[in-house]
Amino acid sequence: ELNLPHPNWIPGVTRTGFGGEGKEIDMYDLLRAALRQRPRYIIVGEVRGREAYVMFQAMATGHTTYSTFHAESARALVHRFTQEPMNIPRIMFSSLDAIIIQKFVRIKGRPYRKMAEVVEIADVDPTTMEILTNKPFLWNPETNDFEYTGKSKVFERFSRMTGISEEAFEDEMARRTKILEWMLSKGIRDYKEVSTIIFTYYNKPEDILEKVFGRVQARAELREKASESV
Repeated sequence: ELNLPHPNWIPGVTRTGFGGEGKEIDMYDLLRAALRQRPRYIIVGEVRGREAYVMFQAMATGHTTYSTFHAESARALVHRFTQEPMNIPRIMFSSLDAIIIQKFVRIKGRPYRKMAEVVEIADVDPTTMEILTNKPFLWNPETNDFEYTGKSKVFERFSRMTGISEEAFEDEMARRTKILEWMLSKGIRDYKEVSTIIFTYYNKPEDILEKVFGRVQARAELREKASESV
């Protein structure tokens, strides 16, 4: 279940047609209608059929889009998307930034849902149509830690677009990681509390950094953040 803190969101619900007069409304219809509303974000509960093409078109035109899909790996995801009934051309995968693979695992006999890896779509070879990928984050089952491999194609892309160095992005990621760890240590899990902290960090980062790092270190972090302009 998604809990959205944003007050202006519009849900769309599919409907099965009844009798001769009732028209069926499927995910394809909902996505087309959503694009006419000029949304900033589109969230598709689960992609299963022809709506996949509309979703990729939305991504290609700059709409931030999130969705879920059943596949055991990035390779399996690409294979399923390029087959019936979706038939997504491989060249359209250049609009997809990242795939997050979640797996159901057991640790010491207890069931967990873990983010196993983050797979970035680095490029699509225009000649061979091979989809080139990169894995910046991996879950280590032995240590139960998430490891950064040290290279992100998305960071590289943002760096070229904004003129901000990759090191600055990594520093900002480290700050946000500390904030998430602080929320975890304080037992802050309610989505309203979490969203309030995130919004506050965007608008008044000094308020959050002081709580996380303390006043002295927060000032140093703010100076560094200002110099990086992230």
